[in-house]
Formats: sequence, C-alpha cells, structure tokens
Amino acid sequence: MSPADGARPSRGGRPRDPSRDGAIRQAILRVLAESGYAALTMDAVASAAGVGKATIYRRWRTKSELVADAVAELSEKSIEPPDTGSLEGDLRLLLHWLVDAVNGPLGAATLSLLSALPHEPELREAFHSGPMEVWSSTFRQVWERAEARGEVQPAALGTAVATTASSPILQRWLFGGEPVSTDFADEVLTDVVLPLVSARRAA
Repeated sequence: MSPADGARPSRGGRPRDPSRDGAIRQAILRVLAESGYAALTMDAVASAAGVGKATIYRRWRTKSELVADAVAELSEKSIEPPDTGSLEGDLRLLLHWLVDAVNGPLGAATLSLLSALPHEPELREAFHSGPMEVWSSTFRQVWERAEARGEVQPAALGTAVATTASSPILQRWLFGGEPVSTDFADEVLTDVVLPLVSARRAA
C-alpha cells in the first residue's frame, strides 16, 4: 500500500501544535466533497490545509482514521436539544438544524462516504457513535419532553409518526435530487407530522 493510501506507521501521535487541527479537518471535508473518499489522499488533504505532508502523518496513520476523526469532530458542534415548551417549536428547530446539516460539510462528506462505510469499520463507528448518536439522542429528548407535557401518547418515539419528522428530509436529500430547504422542513412539520400527532392523540 502506498503512502497516499495512509499505510505509514504512526510517528509519535498528536503534534506539538494542535491549532492546525481545525483547518486540517475542514480540509478533509472539502476534499471529500470535491473528490470523494476513493480519491482522497494524505497529499491532497495536506495541500488543501496548507500544511506539510509530515504534519498529516504525525496525526493519523491511515486515511480512514483521518476521515473518522474529522466526522467525529463535527458531532461536538451539533445542536443542543431544543426546549421551546412545545413539540412544534422543538421539531421546527430540530428539522431546520437537520436541513443545515445535510446541506453543509457533514452532508457532503456523508454522501461521498456512503459507498465506503460498509467496508471501513472505523468510519462506520465514527458515524454511529458521532453524528447518528447525536441525532438520535437529540430527537429522543424532544419526543420525551413532549410526552412529559402530555402532547403525545406514551412511547410515541418508537412509532411511524415520529419517524415522519426526519424521513422526508433525508429521502429528498439522498434520493430526490431536489434542494432541501427549511421551507420544505416546515411543510413536513405542518402538513404531515403535526396532523398525524393530532390524529393519533384523538384515536
């Protein structure tokens, strides 16, 4: 395996100057979005970040480690669970955040990595323990608060009604080939989710 594939052994862990890490991680996502995972190399990341190749190799031994670290870092900047006092207000903020996420660096990186995830355990783990866990936890807290306020029936989180909040957005993003906007998220909330919540409560 060539150095471009990231097979070089570690040279002592993290660098002396951690201030470059943010720029490097942003460069990783840019290269992923522009070239895809298969074409991503350590050299390309170093060039995009404006650092020497040795700086990259001191931080990460393999390409999958490098990308997984960048994905995990994004999770730390995610939204706090909203608490507006109503399910409608909470879901609106949460769905707007999801729209921003799929249209931003994480969304572009995810699209480029989808074909690689089944074959890259480190990347899979980074997504499951990072962005996916953040989303699941935040989503769960919104529905649990709604249940505590009496807005939804107990155990609403595990129902098809709850999944209708994010599924149309993700479907359009992954398969629709159409822009995903906050207007579309508002439409999903107003015309689909809230009527289903009301119908389920009435039943």
